Amino acid sequence: MSSKKIYNIAIIFVFCISCNGQKQSNDFSEVWNYSYTKPAEGLSLVNTNPTVYNDHILISPDEQLTLIDLKSGKKSWSLEFDNSPYISTEEFLTDLNILYVKEVENDRIYAIDLENGTIIWQKNSPSEFYDHSNDGMDQLYLYVTGRYDEIYRYSKNGKLNKTYDISNYDIEDRSRSIRIFKNQLIFSQFFRKEKLSHDSGRILSIHKETEEVLWEYRTDNGGFIFEPILLEDEIIYAGVTDGPGEFVALNVNNGEVIWKTLGIIGQSYTLTDSMVLVNGGVTLRALDKFTGAELWNTGLAFGGGYGQDNIAFLDGYVYHSHSGRLYVLDVSNGEIVHTEERSPDGSPFGLLTAAEGKVFVQTDVALYAYTAWE
Repeated sequence: MSSKKIYNIAIIFVFCISCNGQKQSNDFSEVWNYSYTKPAEGLSLVNTNPTVYNDHILISPDEQLTLIDLKSGKKSWSLEFDNSPYISTEEFLTDLNILYVKEVENDRIYAIDLENGTIIWQKNSPSEFYDHSNDGMDQLYLYVTGRYDEIYRYSKNGKLNKTYDISNYDIEDRSRSIRIFKNQLIFSQFFRKEKLSHDSGRILSIHKETEEVLWEYRTDNGGFIFEPILLEDEIIYAGVTDGPGEFVALNVNNGEVIWKTLGIIGQSYTLTDSMVLVNGGVTLRALDKFTGAELWNTGLAFGGGYGQDNIAFLDGYVYHSHSGRLYVLDVSNGEIVHTEERSPDGSPFGLLTAAEGKVFVQTDVALYAYTAWE
């Protein structure tokens, strides 16, 4: 047999291996799935992001908390609460091996052992908790939003030791997101001003012991309503969720504006080393993290769906669900490199996270793990 024929056979052989299912470098394939054991609760599905904890992932779409092994997709434990409440916070508070979580059906706060799912302690609130808020934590305390303009401070053994009445600071609106920095208790709000057809927003810093005002930032470009304000390297990043729109970066020490980009609605957003990735409901944008300049803006096919679905970033790619579809974008230029039109169970893709070479995305029925795009 001639060398030319051998060469041709080798090409065919390699081609056939590829055709018969050998994984390509950018094959977005399902690794495992975990079906919920109870019917999913709508508000939990659209508010509480799946969260990676060590080599596990924590979810709460079906009126219970469940910890799942990242590699195998096997359940480690589940914890049900009384009266089948939904968990609506966008951020879980964890400290070492303890999870702190509130639920509003019973107005209770819990400390839960993440190793085995047992309740360490539970405490009833003196008043109602507010469901659509994101609470805070420092080394000693938990800061939990009440329904009627309060912030409750609990020690990490469950003792309520301080109540802040934030209606004392001119605006009668509950806190929407809390951050703690040194001696500062920082929280976001929204309010309506006369002659404006949209909400205004405020981020206020008070001394967490004396309660004196340390600094204040206000805007008439929209209210800080749903998404948590982010704190990284002594900078607060925050986007409004209505109005003409703005995204702002503030010096956490004094509240001074580092940069502000107008015309942006921040339904959800996340940070990379160099960018702020913003979901505006029908478009994804990348802003320069240090200047606020727009780096790219990618429109998404609009057909309904939940506009606040979150954004995940891993190893050069952006993951986002929109109108039930799952999009993968190149973070360098915003190009859509892959789209999953529908989940394996037929229900819409929703909240997601990415870690350890995988993308974890919730649907109405299950949590799916996919290989990350390469």
